[in-house]
Amino acid sequence: MKSKLYLIAILLSVFTSSFAQKLSEIDTLTYSKMVSKEEGKNYKMGMDIKHYVASDKNIYKVGDTLVLGISTGEGHSAFSKKRHFEYLFYGKPAGVLLKGMRYVEEQYKDYKITIEKIQFNKGSMGLENYVFFYVKPLPNTDFTVLDNYITVTMVDNAITKGEIKPLHNTRPMTREEAVELLKKKKEELDLEIITKEEFDKFKEQLTPIIKGSK
Repeated sequence: MKSKLYLIAILLSVFTSSFAQKLSEIDTLTYSKMVSKEEGKNYKMGMDIKHYVASDKNIYKVGDTLVLGISTGEGHSAFSKKRHFEYLFYGKPAGVLLKGMRYVEEQYKDYKITIEKIQFNKGSMGLENYVFFYVKPLPNTDFTVLDNYITVTMVDNAITKGEIKPLHNTRPMTREEAVELLKKKKEELDLEIITKEEFDKFKEQLTPIIKGSK
């Protein structure tokens, strides 16, 4: 039901953006400001975003590489339960009007894609504002693209569900990650893979994160 709701919202956004003037641009947009209805009043539909700080605290920008993760959508055929990516479809939103919603298939799990454009969309029909990416597969792969672009709609939902993930994390390290890394470095020290000086340097860098120091 939710998938159908955001499909209708996408169609509405196409009609709305058709009459919009020249697109606005913002250098950095954070998730909290993006979902705020009050803040959203300051942004035009289709506003270009240079840097997006998503709900996972990672910073996404044009040119970044993403990895396709878990496909969470269900196939629509009565004879097949093949899964697809719920938040990835071929083409741009405007193309949905002519070609329908053509989801990216589950077979492309672990494939890499690059961000070509990041834009803002105002939510409608009770949905929150959201950000979407236009992406392309890496060249020289056997990814069969049915259109010029692939759209990752409702980016933060796609991230939360594990459909996309960054190739490299840019978010701050969590306490749990710091503890695990320090344990790994201690094992490497015991195995004489790294020196005591190298271990002490890692420990000095990770201790503030583990202890929660600013």
